[in-house]
Amino acid sequence: MAHSGINPQTNIGKLAENIVDHDLGFYDHGETRDTEVGLISGWLEGHLGELNTVIFTSFSGDHPPGLMLEEQTILREMYLSDYNRKAERNALRKIDGDGKTHGWIMIKEGDSVIKKPNTPTPKFYHDAYLASQERLKSLIYAYNLYQAEPSQVAGKDAPAQPK
Repeated sequence: MAHSGINPQTNIGKLAENIVDHDLGFYDHGETRDTEVGLISGWLEGHLGELNTVIFTSFSGDHPPGLMLEEQTILREMYLSDYNRKAERNALRKIDGDGKTHGWIMIKEGDSVIKKPNTPTPKFYHDAYLASQERLKSLIYAYNLYQAEPSQVAGKDAPAQPK
């Protein structure tokens, strides 16, 4: 994977490989897969700032220290949400004729002809996008709720103050 510029031993590289292999079900294990891993790694690293914004952290680089499973899960869901949003838009372009379709499905019976583009329906991607957004919102809420430190502590719960 030297051509992609991403080290697969980094947190971001491993997460990208996991997304390609398990979430997208990419079965080609050659150069095409390596290219896909590189593209996803770049997206993940490029969106660490967005992750930082929603969970109040400061991750950076391709091997950010402290990027544990919880943070990786949120970043993965951010990617999948974006993936589904783009896939929906591309499916709409194909239906509108703005993109290339990969053939048509045509059914003939007598004088009747039904013809439709052979593309995934945008509704499928839209539903997947909405479900992903809901999961992302839930993950961020839970992370911020359980990772948050109290803003004020008084009494016996207060940390010991140096004298």
